[in-house]
Amino acid sequence: PIYNEEASIPQLWERLAKVLNENFSGERDWELIFTDDGSKDRSLLMLLELAKAEPRVKVVEFNRNYGQHPAIFGALSEVEGQVVVTLDADLQNPPEEIPKLVAKVEEGYDVVGGWRQGRSMNDSIFRRLPSKIVNAITRKTTGVKLHDYGCMLRAYSREVVDAMLLCKERSSFIPALANSFAKRITEVPVGHAERAAGDSKYGFWKLINLQFDLLTSFSM
Repeated sequence: PIYNEEASIPQLWERLAKVLNENFSGERDWELIFTDDGSKDRSLLMLLELAKAEPRVKVVEFNRNYGQHPAIFGALSEVEGQVVVTLDADLQNPPEEIPKLVAKVEEGYDVVGGWRQGRSMNDSIFRRLPSKIVNAITRKTTGVKLHDYGCMLRAYSREVVDAMLLCKERSSFIPALANSFAKRITEVPVGHAERAAGDSKYGFWKLINLQFDLLTSFSM
């Protein structure tokens, strides 16, 4: 998902291309799908230039800003691969961790969550505290005791992606939705860094809105 990330895109693409070409070539090819979530800067233009130069890059364009999870659904609807990894554009979770998650899916897991390490050094308490609350309520609501539901660096099997695409909710919380279709779920520690550029798109009220979606979608 991309929303006003023109400052991050060059480094994001450089690091993604390196890790994908080094780890997924030959029989295991890769594709990369960006959803431009109504950006008002040069993000969309930059993504279209990337897609013009690299045929394995696709761009989904939204007419306005719908939010992170709808943007990911927009990309999932275009996915062709058997293992699907989601990643934010801010480089707080390193693209270099992708092979670790793919390896776990290939071991037979349906969902592999990223568990961010080092958040205390990189995020303020005003960002971490609401996230802790969301995680606690999500664990209680879904019954799946993962440490970090807020990390978007996650991997899914093709079967789970297909099941999620059958759901037609107006909005949904993807990590919890995926878990409801998964038989084997695990998580792996992943790195966490300061935001490379730009500002966080998740303020306090967006976290509250996300929690509302979670409770109304997954509880009685």
